[in-house]
Amino acid sequence: MIENFATLEDIFKDDLFDLLVEDIKPKKNIVIDGEIEKFQEIIDWMKEHGTEPTQSKVMKERKLYSRLKGIRNNPDKWMKYKEYDIFNLLGGEEDAR
Repeated sequence: MIENFATLEDIFKDDLFDLLVEDIKPKKNIVIDGEIEKFQEIIDWMKEHGTEPTQSKVMKERKLYSRLKGIRNNPDKWMKYKEYDIFNLLGGEEDAR
């Protein structure tokens, strides 16, 4: 064991370093589609406020309203959001959860 570490290389060469890092597991990088993240912001709004975002003067709410409107106007992409649509914002046969 080295008593005084002069460089990072000294730290990495030390026997105790291997013991310190042996149980550390690398985190898995989960890549989430940016469009799904944006849809999730709408879902989070619904959870917090209990209503859909409206075309209000509050900038955040207005932004979410416009985003939801854009998604609704593009039914070709609805399947992408379906598993995240817990409030049935995009319609369909099943009831909102």
